[in-house]
Amino acid sequence: MSIERTRIVVVGCGASGVIAAANLARALGQDGDVLVVERGGAPGLGLAYATRDPNHLLNVRAANMSAFPNDPDHFFRWLQKRGQDFGAGCVTPFCFVERRVYGAYLGDLFEGATMDGVELIDAGAVRIEPWRDGVEVQLDDGTSIAADAVVLATGHDPKPPRQDGVADAWAPGALDGIGRDDEVIVIGTGLTMIDTVLSLDSRGHRGPIRAISRRGLLSAVHAAVEPRPIPASAIPFGAPLSQLLRLLRRHAAEATASGADWRSTVDALRPHTRRLWQAMSTDQRRRFLRHARAWWDVHRHRMAPAIARRIEALRETGRLEIVTGRVLGASPGPDGTELCVRLRGAQAETRLVARRVIDATGLPCGPFSSPNPVIAHLIEDGHARPDPLGFGLDLADDAALIAHGGQVSDRIFAVGPLGRAAFWEIIAIPDIRQQCADLAEDLAGRLAGRRKRRVAR
Repeated sequence: MSIERTRIVVVGCGASGVIAAANLARALGQDGDVLVVERGGAPGLGLAYATRDPNHLLNVRAANMSAFPNDPDHFFRWLQKRGQDFGAGCVTPFCFVERRVYGAYLGDLFEGATMDGVELIDAGAVRIEPWRDGVEVQLDDGTSIAADAVVLATGHDPKPPRQDGVADAWAPGALDGIGRDDEVIVIGTGLTMIDTVLSLDSRGHRGPIRAISRRGLLSAVHAAVEPRPIPASAIPFGAPLSQLLRLLRRHAAEATASGADWRSTVDALRPHTRRLWQAMSTDQRRRFLRHARAWWDVHRHRMAPAIARRIEALRETGRLEIVTGRVLGASPGPDGTELCVRLRGAQAETRLVARRVIDATGLPCGPFSSPNPVIAHLIEDGHARPDPLGFGLDLADDAALIAHGGQVSDRIFAVGPLGRAAFWEIIAIPDIRQQCADLAEDLAGRLAGRRKRRVAR
């Protein structure tokens, strides 16, 4: 059984899928015919925005969270109109609202897109097969959709279940059953750790929390800074990482000397990060991921000031301790979970035991182990391939999938986190919306051309 042919299928209805659908609706106009495929769940509520915890704030100012790059005030206008319905007290474009509020915005955005030809299909996509004049999306209910193009927007895969007694911070119930005074260890010191610690605190937990990572780095804090653009002509694209690091430090020092700070320099690189990444060789990318990624992440992905104050207070009272070391293994025991750790500067291994150990190390790497059948089958069937480093899909500059043999698809595309290996900075809303808008315009033009050719025949 097949569903009637449509023009575009978007697989996934989290943030990337909703923003892709909304931009497609705008680009296609009256020709809009978009089906979004997602089994269960509300539009927009993927891993990041499904949280109900009011302690979980956006890490980007409201001013930068519009779904449309050519309408940068779209989200803030929505906040002014609808924010109070969700308890949002944001009064300026430079505030940081709760992530659940942004999830509500995405829900409203999708509802508006349904008025422009977007339809949600409650089913899961399991396989995608390209044809000579289209593509077939096979669904888990036995039906299929024939389309002109497919946009993959499946977002972040969940981590596979662990068998060593360590709980995944993103898994439902990860914090359930923790006693008020129980000791907790969190593996990782990034933004997921911050969310975990604040959730524990809001639940009434008052026991000690130790957060451990190889470098013991905490995310920096947002501050209001003046923009200091860096022209592309001043950036040596393709230069060795050491030269790029010297450039970054020099610009940061100049910003500080002029009364600004390093944040202006990091923000100034935003328009250039994709080109910087794509100009690197595979070996340079590997070295960046191994040696520099953690430092970039803590300066690039920063905490809201209110969150930073709460974390600092927890550290000052001794309830939160940041530990520098490498976790070598874990195993369940009678008193909780036991970690084998090598602390920084130590030769011998240390045993740490806590009632609950939580994995907050971020996202799983690589599409090879993806539990999503669409991704798994695309790779198995040769229609897609991982990038050379194996932590994302190999994509062309227009976000088209690259097949096992190197052929670039003209029908299957990927947006959002699936493209992190190709574009690097593609997990934050400002980057996702630009990618979705560019792809929507491109697809609208392609489909218009195909329709003219069909009519001419």
